[in-house]
Amino acid sequence: MPFDRELEPLLQAQEFVISREQALRAGLSRRAIEHRLASRAWQRLLPSVYLVGPGKPSRVQAQVAALLHAGDGSALDDVDACCCAGLTAVPLMKGRVFVAAPEQSSARSCDFVHVRRVRKPFTPRIAGPLRYLEPAAALIAMSRRLRSADRVLASFSEAIRCRVVTHDELVAAHLIGPPRRLAFAADALEDTADGVWSVAEGWFRRLAIARQELPPLLYNRRLRLPDGRVIVPDALAEDAGLVHETNGRGPHEREDLFESMQERHDTMTTAGLTVLHNSPRRIRTRGQAVIGEFCACYVTRAGRGLPPGVVLLDG
Repeated sequence: MPFDRELEPLLQAQEFVISREQALRAGLSRRAIEHRLASRAWQRLLPSVYLVGPGKPSRVQAQVAALLHAGDGSALDDVDACCCAGLTAVPLMKGRVFVAAPEQSSARSCDFVHVRRVRKPFTPRIAGPLRYLEPAAALIAMSRRLRSADRVLASFSEAIRCRVVTHDELVAAHLIGPPRRLAFAADALEDTADGVWSVAEGWFRRLAIARQELPPLLYNRRLRLPDGRVIVPDALAEDAGLVHETNGRGPHEREDLFESMQERHDTMTTAGLTVLHNSPRRIRTRGQAVIGEFCACYVTRAGRGLPPGVVLLDG
């Protein structure tokens, strides 16, 4: 049909999703639209939003449809915006797309689209056919929805570690974010302020804070060893040269490069550091034993300081 050729550039740009208003502006009549729907050349995704072609819509097509439904000025929100920013700690929610809309918008939640109104004006970021809320605001919105403190910490620490946001940006977004369910975000911000990079490190930090015999520990601070190499231990009692490592080195891959955990351990031990290891599962299930062992080592080594040639680097 001749009008379909006129629609092609728009359809290509929008992943073959189109609103009724756009189709009418392009020259299609109401009857022509109904004919396409009746013949199943088009399918309805949302009220007045259609997918051109058969088959189940992809996630991106569902997101485009959600934005068309919410209207100009809207942006993907929550976990959908986090995904657009490259964050993966929290998986997308099957059958749900989150959208933020200006407070004055008339858009309502409908079908698979969840619309959240935002009082403060925002400028969306652009990724192909998608608009999405800036990551700090999206992370805070997601933290209000999640029912798991661990998932909130995982999402915050991933975003900071990958340099998608700064801790200060998250704090600012937290202060102006939705006023309900603040506790998980507040706790995660305390952990990340201390330098925590993972959920298991957060568990260990809370165990350490509760022990009066331990000083404030340093988390994920860079140490230069006598051979010039840089290491980033999970937790460090500086005045005792004592390190705690959570088995599983994923978060450190950007900061220090070692072929194996054993090489990492041997390198620190050779430099004179005392290193204890525990798995996330043991920290979670036998936390008191873990922190008790660490405290016992600390008491016997307190005051020795870092080994000769080991230097704590700034930042």
